[in-house]
Amino acid sequence: MTAGTIDADAVLVGLERARRLVAQGSAMALALADYGIDLPPPAAVEADAAQLRAIAGLYFAAELDAGGVIAAAEGLAGLHGGQGDIPMGSAASDVAAFWAGRHSRTSAEERAALFARLFGNDTGAAPADHPGYENFQLDMIELAEALYKLDEQAQNSEWGGVRQQARVRAAAVRVVEGLTSAASGLTIFMAQDILETLKQALAIFRHDDLRRALRAHDLWGAVTAAARIARLPASDTRSFANRAGAGMTVLAWLAEAAPHLADTAPLVALDHPVIPAAIDWLQISLRLGESASSPAAAPAAPGPGASQSPWAALAA
Repeated sequence: MTAGTIDADAVLVGLERARRLVAQGSAMALALADYGIDLPPPAAVEADAAQLRAIAGLYFAAELDAGGVIAAAEGLAGLHGGQGDIPMGSAASDVAAFWAGRHSRTSAEERAALFARLFGNDTGAAPADHPGYENFQLDMIELAEALYKLDEQAQNSEWGGVRQQARVRAAAVRVVEGLTSAASGLTIFMAQDILETLKQALAIFRHDDLRRALRAHDLWGAVTAAARIARLPASDTRSFANRAGAGMTVLAWLAEAAPHLADTAPLVALDHPVIPAAIDWLQISLRLGESASSPAAAPAAPGPGASQSPWAALAA
């Protein structure tokens, strides 16, 4: 999934990948449950990797949720449930099922709390019930930039230089530690439920006759139109979807790299797919950060010792 090109088919491929990552994490977590609470070191590393796979899939859902996909489906279902006058066409049964299941799935507040706990507040979620991983965005920027600059002053055509590999490793350790510390035993369970909700929401907007009724040309136009009709805040859904795919690729690589963070061998090769994904993630994050800011709402310049905005750090 390259930035700027994601469509309905690509997002469904991304969703299926997210579901597989969560399923892999769930299977590994169940297999390791027999160890009990005090896991021996090798099993503890595998447990972290399993949890990171689930978190990678959950990140995909978090970005699409921030892009308004689930909220738009809920708004449309609410209009349908309230006998709205939008012709649902072939989507009627999917919309009705989505409306009927509104009390049995993870709520918007519960999703927001989980996303904020893992990924900070930059996905648009509400504050978590405790600090969680507040530095996720800054640490992801550092990791993505370290991957992007891996070939700077490269001493080796396959993996770059020792210093550059060390920077990637240090950044990866911070993100792994931050995410595994913020996760809980409910993370994988909630990830499965949230991805199922996202699948149902996307299915609604794939109906051609509903899109025609909404006067939309594609999936993203349908989401935007439904959100507007439901009087929800506007969101750059396409950009969030692109960042979802790129970020999931980075975090899925991190799950595979986690067992090797203590090794001395190079962590990643220069031709690894995670590098273009990291570049996409950086570019989209910068664009979303810039669009979220306006001169009228810009904060005062930070004083001495104040932390820098992640967007300022990204642009530097």
